[in-house]
Amino acid sequence: MGTSNHTPNNMQQYYDTERLTISSYAEANGLVYKRIDNDIYVLSDIAYWRITYLKEWDSFVLYHGNTVPTDLNISRYMEADYHYQKDVKPTNSIMNMMVYIKRHDDFRADEIRNVEAMSRRTKKEKAKYAKMKQKQQAYNNAKVLQLINAIGSLNDNIIAVGA
Repeated sequence: MGTSNHTPNNMQQYYDTERLTISSYAEANGLVYKRIDNDIYVLSDIAYWRITYLKEWDSFVLYHGNTVPTDLNISRYMEADYHYQKDVKPTNSIMNMMVYIKRHDDFRADEIRNVEAMSRRTKKEKAKYAKMKQKQQAYNNAKVLQLINAIGSLNDNIIAVGA
C-alpha cells in the first residue's frame, strides 16, 4: 500500500523523536533525567518529577514530588512519592513537560529567594510568610545535603579508582 503519515503511538517513538532536544534542553537548564520503560524521571535542584506515558491515552502525564531533593542521584527518586500534577494537561510532547518543569521550578525558586520581601501585615500574610520561611529552610537544608552527598560521591569514586 501507499505511504502513510503515521504519528508515533508508543513511548519509544515519541522519545526518539525528541531525544536530542530533550538532552540539550536538560543540559542547558540544569535538569537530570533518566528514562526507564514508560517513565522519564526528571530531577532539578528544587524538585523531582516523573513523566509517564499512558498508552491507552497515547499521551504523557506529569507527576511531582513535594520535597526538595537532598541528593542529585536520580536513582534515589524512582520509588519516591509523587502526586499527579493536575494543572498540566496530558500531551504528546515530552518537551512540553520539560519546559513546564523548568518554569515551575524557576517560579518556586524565585518564591524561596524572595521570602523576606513578602508582606506580613495581615494574619493571612503572616501565616503565608511563616509557611514560606519553612520552605526556605527546607530548601537551604536540602542544598547543604546535596553538596555533602556530592562530595561523598566524589570520595567514593576516588577510593574506587585508587583501590
